[in-house]
Amino acid sequence: MPEYTVRVTIDKDSIKEMDKYTLYGFKAVRTSGDAEPVVWFADNSYTTDTDITWHTEYQAYASPYAQTGPISTYHPEDIQLGETFVVENKKCLGKVDGKPDPTKPITVTNRVPETKFRVGIAQKPSISEDFRPLCTSTMIADGTNAFSPVEKVLLIFATAEIDEGAVITRAFSAGALIDLTGATKRSVTFSTQKSWGWAKDAKWAEKIMQDDPITKHLVSAKQQKMLMHA
Repeated sequence: MPEYTVRVTIDKDSIKEMDKYTLYGFKAVRTSGDAEPVVWFADNSYTTDTDITWHTEYQAYASPYAQTGPISTYHPEDIQLGETFVVENKKCLGKVDGKPDPTKPITVTNRVPETKFRVGIAQKPSISEDFRPLCTSTMIADGTNAFSPVEKVLLIFATAEIDEGAVITRAFSAGALIDLTGATKRSVTFSTQKSWGWAKDAKWAEKIMQDDPITKHLVSAKQQKMLMHA
């Protein structure tokens, strides 16, 4: 099972100043419709060298459309690429259908008349015991959306108190956008004096400044191929 790792190294002087800082993470997706990024994890257990890892294991979820605030109330189903989560009742329950196919996205289909849901996919970061949503998308009655995970993460250290699952469209502090396409491990640094850093010639990282829009970096709305299953 493929594993991806981002190592964050913090110098000793900086970490002594970071008691009130939380490490926030976001993970990118590709979708056939509209979606917004949500806080994937919020963690305070980091130290001078912290590895954030994840595997290619997924869940699809449905959440009540009327839910306000963070995506915290939802029903998840274990799912593989190529399969479809069919939502069948107003309590967000349903079934997983189709055959696994790593060349196809995960799809979510709404079969509940006159009912909207918020839907998306989830993965489990190593610093959590649970799968966490990566994004949220509005699903109308009889609607279908497709999602593919993208091996790209945004990491932010901040003193702000923001819940996991919160919809965030602008950076609330400076962050590092890290692309693992074609790799399984990346290494970055953080300093309270110099902020985020990485190898000088690295083309896989980009600094995101406070108040920068982040949806364009974390949600790619290119049309998914092979949306429907044979």
